[in-house]
Amino acid sequence: MCRAGLRVEVFDGSGKERLGLGTMMGFVDVYIIRGEDGHLYSSDDAEKKPKGFPGKIIDKIKGNPKIQLDDGRIVYGCQTWWKEIEEEKK
Repeated sequence: MCRAGLRVEVFDGSGKERLGLGTMMGFVDVYIIRGEDGHLYSSDDAEKKPKGFPGKIIDKIKGNPKIQLDDGRIVYGCQTWWKEIEEEKK
């Protein structure tokens, strides 16, 4: 079950590059940009509405996981692939 405090292993958006281990911080509203190519994009701080994207559709997603990696970086569920760390399942 996804909850604040859950320990997770995190991978980049392609699911190929391991970013490290982290902790679920909670759930926040984030902004994504729909590109002309159909792909979805977000800024590093997805909690702030991006500016300077004329002609692009910007959507707000409510309740997206916010994850703090052990190295201090913040990533969001919409930007990554993540899974609960097996040995910490209850």
